[in-house]
Amino acid sequence: MVPCQTHVLLKWQEHFNSSWAAEDSVQTARRHGVAGLYNKLLYNKEVVTLAQPVQELASPRLPDFECESNTSAEKDEYLSSLLHSQRWLAHRMLTQTSYTLGLHQRLVVLQRIYYALHSKYHDKFRLQLPSQSTDSGAESGPIELASEPRLPGGVSKIKSGTDVLIEMGVRTGLSLLFSLLQQNWRYAASVHPESVLCNDVLATASSVLASLPPLSLANESKIPSVGLDCLGQVADFLKKTSVSSGSSGADPTGRRLALELLLGLGMQRGSLKFLLEWVEVALAASMPSSTAALSSSSSSLSFQQSPGVGFELIQQTLLQMRQYSGFRGDPINTQVLTKDADGLCRLSQAALYLFEEICNLASNCLCSCSTDTAAPGAESDAVMVYVWGSNSSHQLAEGTLEKILLPKVTQGFSDAQM
Repeated sequence: MVPCQTHVLLKWQEHFNSSWAAEDSVQTARRHGVAGLYNKLLYNKEVVTLAQPVQELASPRLPDFECESNTSAEKDEYLSSLLHSQRWLAHRMLTQTSYTLGLHQRLVVLQRIYYALHSKYHDKFRLQLPSQSTDSGAESGPIELASEPRLPGGVSKIKSGTDVLIEMGVRTGLSLLFSLLQQNWRYAASVHPESVLCNDVLATASSVLASLPPLSLANESKIPSVGLDCLGQVADFLKKTSVSSGSSGADPTGRRLALELLLGLGMQRGSLKFLLEWVEVALAASMPSSTAALSSSSSSLSFQQSPGVGFELIQQTLLQMRQYSGFRGDPINTQVLTKDADGLCRLSQAALYLFEEICNLASNCLCSCSTDTAAPGAESDAVMVYVWGSNSSHQLAEGTLEKILLPKVTQGFSDAQM
């Protein structure tokens, strides 16, 4: 039998917050759903049962014999003791009923889900509060440190020795990995074309990235500075690999895998900037090099070796964009996305198709929001500003919301002119 709430210890573990934030709270309305979620808490050791204290029923102490009649005060005391014992016994029995146990489990599960959501969306600045001081002379210190991660090129705070060692290890490891990949490409191109091991590394990275939930890298405030630097270095390496095969030595397959991995990173980071960067990189990679353009034979060879991109990957990317932008209806694109026998489509075609889809989604979201929120009798030339996307650094000025998937009217531009 599960003990009541006074005999359990709640120990929330931070690494389970993302899992609990994704749980459907509607399951708590059904008894079997609550039982499954509560068993999950017990399995993860987030709810620890305690031993129930041994308590005996205390009855009123009556005298062994009575020489004379009791006073009214003594009778009232005996009656109060009997009533107190009966209430205590009823309370003890009620805490062991199935209804009480189910209610206790439901409250604990809801408390766990609320804690996970609070930590994800509203608890970003919890660590800054203890550093604030009531001394007026020390007020500027915590404020500067709190805004430090969002100041590019600003003064960085003092790092510990462990942080420096981790950063040094990550940076040197990435540099070694990039050098080995380029060396393997050049070795395979000149000596053994069948010994291309680096393409397997890029394919594995793409499969791992595809298994992550959508927008897993969108909240940059929860990614350490070392992680952001690593993402930037990986993106730069993939861009150089995708655009030019001369400096990196990558073959068409390696360039295609680099492009697909770069597109996956852009989708996971959830920012329009990274999608537009991919469009720019894809257009640059689809153009023949200046050396190859000197002769028709070289130009045709360069065209044959120009990397493509997976047709299914582009279709899946467009599907995710429509899903998270709230698009309803048939897509309208002037570009026609075709694939060859290998299931690849041309880079220039994919880039233009993706860019046109971005424009169509932005136009559709703006028109639909204006139609839905327009009040009767409102002026037709009124300008309203909508925001959506990542708000991890409060760049959208929408409170504590981390991600805004659907466009919403912003209150920061009350008198917009254009």
